[in-house]
Amino acid sequence: MVGITNCHTLVIYIDYSRSMDELDVTSALRALGNPTRFRMMCFLAKTKRGVAAGEISNTLQVRQNTLSSHLAIMIRCDLLVATRQGRNIIYAADTRAVRHLATKLLIDLCDVPQISAAKLLKG
Repeated sequence: MVGITNCHTLVIYIDYSRSMDELDVTSALRALGNPTRFRMMCFLAKTKRGVAAGEISNTLQVRQNTLSSHLAIMIRCDLLVATRQGRNIIYAADTRAVRHLATKLLIDLCDVPQISAAKLLKG
């Protein structure tokens, strides 16, 4: 049994596949629909490394308490990974999760065959 926490609820279910379900997709899209979170995700994906919250705050010009809320939402949606390094928590974009999201959108909304969508987003 796997416990999954998304942006809005705690869902416990038996995971028989690695694909995103409808609730995961809508939660991730809702999280990315906020301009600050979208900019944060773009920044972290482009850096290709982990970044401390202070650097994110300075780069995006977002107050740290506001940034903490955004980071928590993105982590609950599995879009970011947080790793402790000494006294700091380092945040990085989970590009694998974003690829899964994009694959799901291509398959469900654009009627792209699953194998073709997976090839397009392989990375």
